[in-house]
Amino acid sequence: MSSSTLQSSAFICRSCSRHLRPAPSTTCRAFSTTPSASMPSTASPYSPYYVDIPFPPQRYAPWKPRAKGKRPVPRNIFPKARGARKVSPEYLALVSKEPSKFSKPGENAPATEKAYITWKERMAESRRRNIRDGLLQLHADKSQRDSIIAKRSEKKQALRAELLAQEDPDVVKLTTPSILSALRTRQPLTDPDREERLAAKREKYERIEEEKFLRRQESLHELYIRANDFIFAEAQLDEIINAKFSDIAIAEAYHSIPPDSQKILSEESNKLRGPDEWVMRDVPILKAFAEALTGGSRRTKTSESIDGFRDVMDEIDVAGLMSRPKMEYANFGYGSTKKEGDESAKKKQSTADLFSILANRRDT
Repeated sequence: MSSSTLQSSAFICRSCSRHLRPAPSTTCRAFSTTPSASMPSTASPYSPYYVDIPFPPQRYAPWKPRAKGKRPVPRNIFPKARGARKVSPEYLALVSKEPSKFSKPGENAPATEKAYITWKERMAESRRRNIRDGLLQLHADKSQRDSIIAKRSEKKQALRAELLAQEDPDVVKLTTPSILSALRTRQPLTDPDREERLAAKREKYERIEEEKFLRRQESLHELYIRANDFIFAEAQLDEIINAKFSDIAIAEAYHSIPPDSQKILSEESNKLRGPDEWVMRDVPILKAFAEALTGGSRRTKTSESIDGFRDVMDEIDVAGLMSRPKMEYANFGYGSTKKEGDESAKKKQSTADLFSILANRRDT
């Protein structure tokens, strides 16, 4: 290895490279007594070059600016359905039509106008030629790529068929007898708990399907109950639109007095008094009466999971209330007034009594 090669190597320290430098020529004497650059020089202990640190071969990697964005997906100019027709003479003649009317300058036209018309004809001819040549060249490139891909696929398929058809190598033949018979079993494995597992799965599936059927029945029943609010005619729709979006309603919505702090505080205090507790207690009762009046029960386990549903339904006999004879109810304006001294009877009255009265009045 020459000295120049060793000096250029990155794994040679500076002190060694200084010793590998060629000795200065002694035929001529330098005019100055200062040591030249070719002479070995010693670095000061305070110099950063006092300790030789080898550098890797590639200190500075070439930097390439990153191209912003991404390349668009190339268009499929020749689809499988109708790609071959784009190279037919009829299609090329259709996309690059010859001019039907030639504009020629007059005899007394200036030279600039004649040159302009000639330039336009030349550019039109170049556009027609370019689109024809471009389609033909693109189709030729596509055909070449398709043939290369087809040959590669055929080669892979042939290699796969050859590997599948060839015999097992000697290594496999010699090691096969030493493999456990359980690992070489090709028949299905035994499953003693299969019947029990299938029975549990079947029971779970039937339970899920039954829950779906009950939920569907409840949804249909709810749809039947709310059918009175459906809109079946344009007149009903116009009436609702006029009521909701009339000028008076919009004016009341946008020009009404906003609630003050006192009103907001009073509303919040009323919410904290706890009327929702009694309303939620009456929800199962109202639902039970509505189902009894409209055609039977369609409750599912989800509806029975309401807090207090079982407790309330245990206390109230729906069938007994429906078959109870006609009774009077004074607090809601039905029937005659109770006696003033009978305070205990007033406290026992509830919404259930009102619905039983309504049901009896409907039957009579």
